[in-house]
Amino acid sequence: MKKRKPIEKPKPHQDSCERDRDPHFLQNLLDSIPTPIFYKDARGVYLGGNQAFGDFLGRKMEDVVGKTVHDIFPEDLAKIYERADKKLFRIGGLQTYESPVMHADGTRHYVIFYKATFLNQDGSLGGLIGTLFDITDLKAVEERLRESEARYRRNFESIQDIYYEVGLDGAILEISPSIERYSPFKREDLIGRSVFEFYADKNRRSDFLQEIKGKGYVRDFEIQLRDLQGALFTCSITAAILPGEGERPPRIVGSIRDISERKRAEETLGQREEELSIKSRNLEEVNTALKVLLKQRDEDRKEMEENVLANVKTSILPYIEKVKEGPLTHHQRACLEILEAQMKKIISPFLHRISQAYFDFTPQEIRVADFVKNGNTTKEIADILGISIKTVDYHRDNIRRKLGIKNHHTNLRSFLLKLS
Repeated sequence: MKKRKPIEKPKPHQDSCERDRDPHFLQNLLDSIPTPIFYKDARGVYLGGNQAFGDFLGRKMEDVVGKTVHDIFPEDLAKIYERADKKLFRIGGLQTYESPVMHADGTRHYVIFYKATFLNQDGSLGGLIGTLFDITDLKAVEERLRESEARYRRNFESIQDIYYEVGLDGAILEISPSIERYSPFKREDLIGRSVFEFYADKNRRSDFLQEIKGKGYVRDFEIQLRDLQGALFTCSITAAILPGEGERPPRIVGSIRDISERKRAEETLGQREEELSIKSRNLEEVNTALKVLLKQRDEDRKEMEENVLANVKTSILPYIEKVKEGPLTHHQRACLEILEAQMKKIISPFLHRISQAYFDFTPQEIRVADFVKNGNTTKEIADILGISIKTVDYHRDNIRRKLGIKNHHTNLRSFLLKLS
């Protein structure tokens, strides 16, 4: 048998030899990596790291090498790192965890640590090597998402209206807990059931579907729902069709507001308005009747005054005048004048409401009286009417007599103005 030639080991490339002789090659290689990298010995002392790690800590690497986490970080963070390192040294393998890291300026960043152990040439534990990934921005986004979700959950659970999502077939996909404040329904008992089975009027189902499919939405759509005990309550629905996404089919999303109290209040208000309308019509009729009665009373009063005045003027005062013309004693004349004065006093309140026609003025006397009221003198009246001054005086004397102020020191013009 022929002897096989021994396999010759490939000669190392010249560049490789140069790299082995270059003590800075490994450090330069690490510094060229943008991800922070560090390594420690089994006691937790930093042996080194790349420039990205020093920049991340805001320190020079020479200030880090040879120190432990207790020398670099606050005690609360140092304890976290020390416990994690001990656990990794104990069980080995790959370790991943989240933790804050404090920069030299005091700001903290959230990172994910990736660490693994390495062995010495003799197989003993040499230490660990690790890297970290900055997730500060990601944590901020997660926090905003958590706050947004919490806010949404609070709103969802505290919303006064009833929020719901149903499929186009009416199956309830989601409904807010507020349903339990307005009805005996339990939220968990409604999920999966058809919303249309609670419609009191089945025709409204087709009306609702026709309107929302035609326009894509409904607004203030009134329906009556019936609960599990058969009680009715009136609701107002505002909803829209939400288009499907991917495998998620279209759905109807909206809100239901219980307006039973409002509807009852509106009905009560309508009844009150009808009652008020009836009462108003009754009051108008009563008012009309009262106006008729008051008008009749006023006419009766005027008629009575006119009758009293006419009777006094025609049936009493003329006879008093006749009696005064006869032979009378001084006492009789005084009594008669008192009687005449009292009669005129009785009818004096009526005089300002009675027309001059009731004083039996002739047409010429009425004209003369008008000129007197206007302030014309006797001569002016004579010139205007084309009569003599003596005729004017005659008419003035008749007017005073008919007014009952003859032989009285009463200004005729003032008296006539008072009457008018």
